[in-house]
Amino acid sequence: MNITGHNSYSGCRFCNIQGVYSHRYKYIYYHPKPKGTYIKKNYSDWLEQINEIETVLLFKEKKY
Repeated sequence: MNITGHNSYSGCRFCNIQGVYSHRYKYIYYHPKPKGTYIKKNYSDWLEQINEIETVLLFKEKKY
């Protein structure tokens, strides 16, 4: 599902850093920003992501 982890687009489970996929190296890179510019995730952010995943899964089930 690639929600968090070293091989996902969101590499940090505490903040909202976004990775960029390199087609050449088939890897996701994270560009550093100045300290303090990342927004910390909270409980409502996780609930929103779960709802997005469930919506996509339900849509795919209805499609077939």
